[in-house]
Amino acid sequence: MNRNVLWALGIAGFLFAGYIGMWSASLFTISESMHISVNFPAGANVPSGQQMDCCDLGGTWQRKYGADWNDYPSGGVLVWGEEGEVLIDLGKMGWLKRVLQPRYFNLSSHWIRNVGLKPYKLRMEMDLCGIEPEWVTFEAAWDPVTRTTTRYIEPGKTYNMDWYFHIPEAMFDRSEICQGEFALFDADTGEPLSVLPITLINSRAQ
Repeated sequence: MNRNVLWALGIAGFLFAGYIGMWSASLFTISESMHISVNFPAGANVPSGQQMDCCDLGGTWQRKYGADWNDYPSGGVLVWGEEGEVLIDLGKMGWLKRVLQPRYFNLSSHWIRNVGLKPYKLRMEMDLCGIEPEWVTFEAAWDPVTRTTTRYIEPGKTYNMDWYFHIPEAMFDRSEICQGEFALFDADTGEPLSVLPITLINSRAQ
């Protein structure tokens, strides 16, 4: 086999690997298993002076907004991506997922992050239009009955949570499946800390 053929095969292999990598990454941002960031306290109702400066915490907000930064959004698609509403399009899942587990989904956050100036215990709520998710975490400081953290999350620190759920067949066939939300509350006072809208659609539905 001559050198030109070897070079061509090597370049083709590199391009194919890159394509597969980008394709796989796309599945984990919108359609099969979404990893999100969630900030608290965050949103329009947070009084001034109760959040860390972006440049103290660093991360996405410092890199992306710089001098234009003014507050933390509630959350986003990825910790390094656009922040705001989470959009899940089940019509864009891969063919293998569509064959084996078309109505099973995972939503995950390793970045439920305290961007405030004081420690918080959290109470969490997930509204998915009647779909009951399974709550899973490796955190020891978790009460599954009340869905509250049993430790305080210090400023700048994070908490982890995963949700697994099955979408009923009748809902899965809709183009608009659910307008839901993930909400965080101060477990000590009941004060709302953050609300992240979650939209489920199926772009393949007729």
